[in-house]
Amino acid sequence: MKEILILKDLEQIKAISQQYRLDILEAFDNQAKTAKQIAEMLDEPHGRVNYHIKILEKVGIIELVQEVTKFGVVEKYYCPVAYKIIIDSSAVTLDDEMTDSISNVSVAFFESISKDFYESIQHYSGPITRKVSHFSDYYITEAEAKEINEKVSNLLDELLKDKEDPREGAVRHSLATMMFAMPEKE
Repeated sequence: MKEILILKDLEQIKAISQQYRLDILEAFDNQAKTAKQIAEMLDEPHGRVNYHIKILEKVGIIELVQEVTKFGVVEKYYCPVAYKIIIDSSAVTLDDEMTDSISNVSVAFFESISKDFYESIQHYSGPITRKVSHFSDYYITEAEAKEINEKVSNLLDELLKDKEDPREGAVRHSLATMMFAMPEKE
């Protein structure tokens, strides 16, 4: 599995612009799984999950990694092609369709982050508190926003290196960073 997949193609960006497909990607948890296993994890119909897996495979976001025959039935194991997926909007022409697709992806990512946050509140009763930082009302250029995002991402990559697997004393966390332009105050 590659470390990073950079999406530059409209079809790839469209493919992950649905929350349902992001849920499927997350269900792999960096391990090869069948459509049936994902369907059971998500409590969804096998046919629906299989359909969306085929779309993700067609655009190169997941790949078939193994076929196992059990009792005459072929089980197909898929896995995401990379641990991280990044959209490189600078490498694509931002027409209306592309802008809409990137907006849909952003909304889907935010919904996924929100789902994780609410799940933590509802189901996690450990002694660890939630850490939330919010910075607003800063005026920065697109170039400055890109630089800040790159620096934060690089810092997090370094701090979180080798922390993808469970270990003694460690609790599973979700970490998100967001930066978005706001309309002017009235």
